[in-house]
Parts: sequence; structure tokens; C-alpha cells
Amino acid sequence: MDLQKLLLNALGMQPEDVIIEKYLTNTDQLSTSIAIRQRRDCRHCIKCNGQLYGVKQWVEKKLYGIPLGVFLKVEIIFYQLQGICGGDCNNKTRVAKACFIHPHLRRMTTAFAELAGRWMEETTCAAAERMTGCSSMSLWRLDQWRMKKKKDNFKLPNDLPISLASADEVHMMTLRPQEQRSEKSLWEKKFITNLVSYDLSKVITNAKGRSGRSLQSCLRQLGPELCRQINFLAVDMHDGFIEAAEKYCPNAKVAVDRFHVAKALNKAFDEVRKQEFEQAKQNKDNFQRQILMPSKRFILVERSRDLSKENQSHLEKLRKLNQNINSAMLLVEYFPKILDKKKVEEFRKGLKLWEDLVVEEGLTSFIDFLKTVKKYKERIEVYIKSHLTTAVSEGINNKIKVLKRVGYTY
Repeated sequence: MDLQKLLLNALGMQPEDVIIEKYLTNTDQLSTSIAIRQRRDCRHCIKCNGQLYGVKQWVEKKLYGIPLGVFLKVEIIFYQLQGICGGDCNNKTRVAKACFIHPHLRRMTTAFAELAGRWMEETTCAAAERMTGCSSMSLWRLDQWRMKKKKDNFKLPNDLPISLASADEVHMMTLRPQEQRSEKSLWEKKFITNLVSYDLSKVITNAKGRSGRSLQSCLRQLGPELCRQINFLAVDMHDGFIEAAEKYCPNAKVAVDRFHVAKALNKAFDEVRKQEFEQAKQNKDNFQRQILMPSKRFILVERSRDLSKENQSHLEKLRKLNQNINSAMLLVEYFPKILDKKKVEEFRKGLKLWEDLVVEEGLTSFIDFLKTVKKYKERIEVYIKSHLTTAVSEGINNKIKVLKRVGYTY
């Protein structure tokens, strides 16, 4: 009797609720099977906790149990009482309440769910599957349930250092339709928006998607008190993010990230390269066609001192032959120097000179880029004041992507 009590306590059960009827072990597979029957005294409905009547039978269920010593795989054959509920269930047939069964995953005991959940915090779902014998899908559902419960119970401290913050999205998964899986236009990409504290270099809150609503959800999780503590918030050139920041962070000045401005500038330059490449093909100019082809475009944007002497020579020759490429390269070289200015007044003067050059050269893609700069000029000036970027967010997102690639087969 003492051994049975000890075994039930190890499984997270009480002797007054159940009784062990059979105990079988397999030393070759290090597994065990335990038959447990619920006592007749346990007559409370699993739904409404009302009294059960007409209890005459037991329903057989198979549960995953906590490992016992060397026996990692423990199967519990549980005979659960069944009767008519006299409570709020209106005489429906119900099973009796069993506190040791997990409330969300009915094939697991609470002790097993807690142990497997902790294993998955330290390792992968696949490793937990190998150790427990539980299906990977059941473990994945358990992991999702635990994360949701923890997030619901999680509260941010009011003294959280978050005067400097940034927001950026990261790609999490791509859903492919069962039919026409090779058709990329039908693929659906899923993103998550992360709100990062620069003082901690950590993700504080996140939300599904990459729209303005996603950032609004992040800021709502943060709460009004912490939102008022944000002085500077860096985002990419996303109007939805800017509107969300202005709505929820009354004291924050929103800065447009320098990297995304430079990305738009390089895109404008690449448009010029493409146009000149097509022109060189039409003119059958082999030299320009070779150096302007997509695989060689790094030569045009790389710093001159980092290029080989041969590439430097080719670049100089190209700039003499092609006025548009030469003008585009001058514009690209000059713009980062404007962003390096320490004062807003100096930035405005430099931008005015750069604007005059763009208008004078008349390159369409750069004129379009100039419109973008004017649209976000106020946000770029906030960057000049604070020098705040989304670099920390980008670094964290890169780590997330590395972890995804490492765990791909799992």
C-alpha cells in the first residue's frame, strides 16, 4: 500500500482519488504501462463541477505520464467515471473531474505537461518527443498554450528603461497552398512586429503582422504609463508605424531609420544602372554592358579604396563614358555625408545643395527619391538630433532568422 501511494505521488495523483490496478514494465524499451481506476467517490462533473448521478461505468483513456526513474515513456490507462450531471449541464452524460489531467490537452497529466514544457524551454520539441514518446504536434500545442498563459500573466515593470525604442518587423513563416505549391505568387508570408528597448537591447513586446495595427498592439501591451516614457522611437519608412507611434506615444519623437533611407537611395541608383545597361545593350557597347550588368553592380556602390586596381580603372573609364552613371554616383556619394551632419541646420543646408544637384541632373529615379526625402524630412531631422536607428532591432531580427534556419529540420 505504501508503494502504491509513493507511485501515485510520483505521478502527481492522490490515493483518495484513484487506485492502481495493473503495473507492467518493458525493460528493453524502458517503458511502463500503468492501469489506474478512478474511485467512485469522485463524482463531480468535469464541466460544471456539479454532482454526478447514475455512475455505473468507466471510460478508458490513455494518458502520457511523467517519467519514472529509468522508464522515460510512461503510458497511463485511466478508467474515468461517467454519469449523469445534475448540475448546470441539464442531465447530460459527463465524465468525472480529474485534477491531474491537463485542462487543455486531455491526453496529458499535469505533471507530464509541466515537465515536457520545461524540457522544451531548454531544448527543441523534437528532442522532447524522442525522450517522452509524445507526438510532436501535441508537444507543439502544449508549447503554444504555455507561451500564451505566460504572456497573459506577464506584466512589465513600471520602471522599465524605454526612453529610446525602435520597432521593426521580422519574417516568421511562409504558408504554401496544398495545391500549386510551386506558384510563389500564392504564398502567404507571415510577419511579427517587435518593439525593442535600446537601453536593454531586448524585445519588450511583439504582435502578429507588420501593419500599423501591429505596432498599436505592441504599444497597448506596453501601457499608457510606459508609452509616455518613450522620448525617441525609430521606425522604417512605414506610415502605419509612424501614425501608431504618434497616437500612443505623446512624448515621443519618431525618427526614420537611416538604413532604410540609404536603401531607397541605392534603389534609385540601381534604376539608373538598369536604364544605362539596357541602353548599352541597344548600342552594342560591350564594355558598358559588362560593367553595368547585375552581377557587377557591387563595383559601382563599393568604396573606391576597397576595389582592386583593375576595377578602379574600369570604374574611372565608365564614369568618363557615361554622364548619367557619373552623376548618379556623385549623388550617392554626397547624400550619406548629409546624414552625418551633427546639427539640423547643417543638414538642411546640405540637403538644399543636394536637391539643387538632383534637379540639375534631372534623373527621374533620384527626383522620385527626393520626393520621399521631403516627405520624411521631419523624421530624418529627428534622426540627426538623436542618431537613433533600428540597428538593435535589425540585429535581434537577424538572430531570430539564424535560430529559424538552425532549427529548420525540427
